[in-house]
Amino acid sequence: MRKKLAISLLRYVVWAVLSVIGGWQLTYHIDDVFPGNMPYSIDMFIRFCLAVAGRNDLANPDDMEVLALLLYWAIATVLVGTLLFLCFLALSKYRAGKVRSR
Repeated sequence: MRKKLAISLLRYVVWAVLSVIGGWQLTYHIDDVFPGNMPYSIDMFIRFCLAVAGRNDLANPDDMEVLALLLYWAIATVLVGTLLFLCFLALSKYRAGKVRSR
């Protein structure tokens, strides 16, 4: 029982680490593709979030670029994690079908 729990926990930790690293790498590519100014909608979204949190002191241009990169990283991490989960589901269904056919 403990071995199965440890393997499951290890699998989730590996997924989280791969998601974070994959999201980080994907953020580099996003930054390479869009090197100019950040879109107006992203700027307004970050300013809205700062206003809701009561942290308007972070709304200077240097901080906004870093906050935009953190936003891109968070979104990319969720996307990579979702892709990894869907790949796991497809692989488990494939393996389950292969076991049934034997």
